[in-house]
Amino acid sequence: MTVVPDLSAIPRTPAEHLRLALIATLAHLAEALGDAEDGPACAIRHAHADVAGGLSSVAWDRAVEQWAACDPALPLVRLTNAGLRPLDLSLLLTLGLAEEDARVADLLDNRPSAGSLTALWRIGPKGERGAAVRAALARLADAGLATIVDSAAARPEQQFAIHPQVWDTMAGTPAAPPDTTIVSLQDLPLLSDYHAEPMLAEKIAMLPAIVAAGHVLAIRGPARNGRRTLAGALARASGTGLMTIAPAVAADPPRWRAALAIAAAAGAVPVVALECAPGETVFLPDAQVAPAALILVLGARGGVRLADDRPLTTVTMVAPPAALRAQHWRDTLPPQDEETVESIAQLRLTSGVIRRVARTLGGASPVTCACVQAAVRELHDRRLETVAARVPIPDAPEFVALDADAQAEFDALVAHCRHREALAAHVATGPGGVGVRALFSGPSGVGKTLAVRRLAQRLGKDLWRIDLSSAVSKYIGETEKTLDAAFAAAEELDIVLLLDEGDALMTRRTDVGTANDRYANLETNFLLQRIEAFEGILVVTTNAAERIDKAFQRRMDVVVPFRAPDALRRYEILDRHLGDHRAGDPLVQEIAVRCSLSGGQLRNVALHARLLAIDRARPIGDAELRAAIEREYRKQEASCPLKPQLTAVS
Repeated sequence: MTVVPDLSAIPRTPAEHLRLALIATLAHLAEALGDAEDGPACAIRHAHADVAGGLSSVAWDRAVEQWAACDPALPLVRLTNAGLRPLDLSLLLTLGLAEEDARVADLLDNRPSAGSLTALWRIGPKGERGAAVRAALARLADAGLATIVDSAAARPEQQFAIHPQVWDTMAGTPAAPPDTTIVSLQDLPLLSDYHAEPMLAEKIAMLPAIVAAGHVLAIRGPARNGRRTLAGALARASGTGLMTIAPAVAADPPRWRAALAIAAAAGAVPVVALECAPGETVFLPDAQVAPAALILVLGARGGVRLADDRPLTTVTMVAPPAALRAQHWRDTLPPQDEETVESIAQLRLTSGVIRRVARTLGGASPVTCACVQAAVRELHDRRLETVAARVPIPDAPEFVALDADAQAEFDALVAHCRHREALAAHVATGPGGVGVRALFSGPSGVGKTLAVRRLAQRLGKDLWRIDLSSAVSKYIGETEKTLDAAFAAAEELDIVLLLDEGDALMTRRTDVGTANDRYANLETNFLLQRIEAFEGILVVTTNAAERIDKAFQRRMDVVVPFRAPDALRRYEILDRHLGDHRAGDPLVQEIAVRCSLSGGQLRNVALHARLLAIDRARPIGDAELRAAIEREYRKQEASCPLKPQLTAVS
């Protein structure tokens, strides 16, 4: 009859569980050594007699198992429930014991090898468990719980070491491996404090049960929109901690498996954020020892494939509506009057951006749209900065000379941008329903870019211009990835995005004759879909509207035609650019009537006339203005249509 020690008085803590498990391991080593008389073997037997009271390893195994059965939150129990087999655990404890006890280290020549571990743990006179021990060591290495110190050595001579963070976590002090973070349950947000729009609130209330049941949950949506916060709240609601895992770890199978094993021991739900490129599928390796639950944080595009093909439960987070944005501002700012809150809530920012801006503003009061916009501007976003540049917007309104039709379309565009959320609420729309897409078409120099600046100024938003030289790549798929990231950043920061000379990207699709034609068409198709799904304000300018694929024009909400200015518009443009001058009105009128110049060319004329006036230390007069006009025509290699100035010969 086996005598089982009474462990009931010992407190059930991770440290005590590890100590008791090590005693059981020491008992097994003493039995495996038998009557060996060498120094290390004697030391092991004496150590076993001291701490185990001479009881057998079977007795200790049974006692420890009974003692730990009441507490499934113990790390060693969690590892067992996560897939660690009994022999795997025994070998893992032996590796730890070799690092903790010098006598065991001496017995194993300081570092346990596959050969020595096989000799100690095989049972039976013929060693029929030798293959099982070798397979268990391979599983420990594959799971990331142990590392092979010298993988180039012969198999029996390969030495093993326990993963240091695994050992610490087994002892009750969870330690996160590099590029991961463990957050305890008490430090996670409450699900009751999480703000979600009414349509999602009911579904979110069901998610803790899904996580607790060990399912895989995918949270999709724009970046900085509460996806990670929701993951933490769900982990807390399901009674666990959280381990955030960097994408680089997920891309490295050994590190990924080690992180999952440590998460299992720590009782934490692993959360990995994967920003997939359009059309990209990220593969996540399997793991023999891992928590059953897994939360994936994803963007709107791309996909994930799990090695075990487990089904995914997906919840999609959308950008918060105005009422929810106002609630985020109330929660994060010092008390503000309701009018101020409603005003800044009109800025269509994601919840994460709102909270980052609120931290930047600190205790500022009162808060205005201008200071919020300035704080947003300081939130450097590499997705935008690497492919776009911010266009300065002057404080004073800029004059844009438009004919009646173009002015009506421009005013309609401003109204559409201001009321886009209200309009989307009354119309059944799909993805991109709150987005506004405008096309400014016309010859060079007629004020398209100037009008875009004027649009941003009237809306009170920043303007960013995409740099096509940075966005377009010769590598297949890179252009789409770069543009998608820039569009996503523009949506989150509520800016006006300018795609200048858009015909370079929106050219008509052609018949596929070569591989280049095929990939060019794929690029055009992607841009079509991304523009249609865009939820921000996008303005495309072009000098060659006839080159743009008709499918793009159909997706534009507003098309503003820019035409060369007539005589009256030329007079207004030139007079405004000249500012304070002393040129005669007859000359200005003659220029407006005779010189068919664009607005940009008239601006050049005014600038050069101003330069001549500064150089001559006098206001702009007829001489300076005439000289500037003649210079502009010389640049074009054309004759100046002004009447020649006749000078009498004395």
